[in-house]
Amino acid sequence: MRYCERHEMHNCADCAPRTPRGGAPAGVWDGWPAAAIIVHAGGKAHLPGCRHIEPADVRPPHYGWVPAPSAGAWRRLSPSDPLRATHGNTERVAVSRCMSCDASQ
Repeated sequence: MRYCERHEMHNCADCAPRTPRGGAPAGVWDGWPAAAIIVHAGGKAHLPGCRHIEPADVRPPHYGWVPAPSAGAWRRLSPSDPLRATHGNTERVAVSRCMSCDASQ
């Protein structure tokens, strides 16, 4: 059982290692923090390993990201609780989650 030091719990869904599902080859997302959230121009949030985005494309101005979001940020993400990027294009704001990424949680 994996213990998350950051959130002080076992098997933390926010920090669990993510397995790419048909996207980039294994290892391409290795430089990304496990809990990172990537924000696309359309307001959609993705997780590292998402099959909808290419790792090399995740850079400003199209993307922003939050390397260390607050606990539960992924689950709370909605139009009433948006997430603003803290890195890359910090004008990007996520208001919804990628359905593929959400299914992997």
